Amino acid sequence: MKGLITKDLLGLKQVAFTMGFLMVFYLFLGFMNMKDSGGGMMYFSIMAMVINVMVPLSCAGYDEQCGWDQFGASFPVSKNQIVASRYIVNLLVIGFTTLVMIVGNIIFAAFGGSASGIFGYLIPIIVSMIYIAIMTPIIYKFGVQKSRFIVIAVFLVPAMLIAALGMFMAGNRSEDSFPFMDVIDSLSSVPAVPAAIGITVIAVGIYALSMMLSMKIYKNKEL
Repeated sequence: MKGLITKDLLGLKQVAFTMGFLMVFYLFLGFMNMKDSGGGMMYFSIMAMVINVMVPLSCAGYDEQCGWDQFGASFPVSKNQIVASRYIVNLLVIGFTTLVMIVGNIIFAAFGGSASGIFGYLIPIIVSMIYIAIMTPIIYKFGVQKSRFIVIAVFLVPAMLIAALGMFMAGNRSEDSFPFMDVIDSLSSVPAVPAAIGITVIAVGIYALSMMLSMKIYKNKEL
C-alpha cells in the first residue's frame, strides 16, 4: 500500500509546476482582494478545489498512458489496495491544499485581511470530496478520456437546471426578493458547528461509498 501511494505522489511531480503556479496566482489574487469580506479566502478556496480535482485525473491519466493496470497486476497487491491507495492520495492532496489555505489565511490576517471561519475551510474540502467521489468510479469504468466528457455532463446538466430554476423563481417573486432566499435564511439559522459536523459526515459517507463502488468496478474490470 505504501508503495502504491508513493507511486502516485511521485507521479504528481509531472504537475507540480502547474500546481505551484496556481497557488502563486491565487495567492496574488487573494492579496489583491484580502480587504473584502472573505475575498482572499475565496480565491484560495478556488485554488484548493481546482488542484484537488486535477490530481485524480492526472494520476489516472499517467496510469493509463504507461499501462499501469497490466503492470500492477504482476505485483503482490490486490485490486482493492490499488483503488484504496488512490483514494488515500486524494485525501492527502486535500489535506495539503487545506494546509495551504490555513497558512494563506494566517498571512491575510497578519496583513489586516479578512479572516475566514470554519466554513471557509470546510466548503472546499466537502466539494472536492463529493466531486472526486462521483468522478473516480466513472474513471475506473470508462477510462480517463471518456470520463472527461461524462464528468462535465454530470455536473453541467444539474448546474444548468439549477440556474434555470433560479431564473424561473426570480420571475415569480417580487423585485426586491432573491431566489432561494427562504432556503438561505433557513440554512443561516443552523448553528455552525452542528452543521459542519453533519455536512462532513455526509461527505465522508459518500466518499466511502464511492471507494467501495470503485473497488467493485475495478475488480470486475478486464486488465
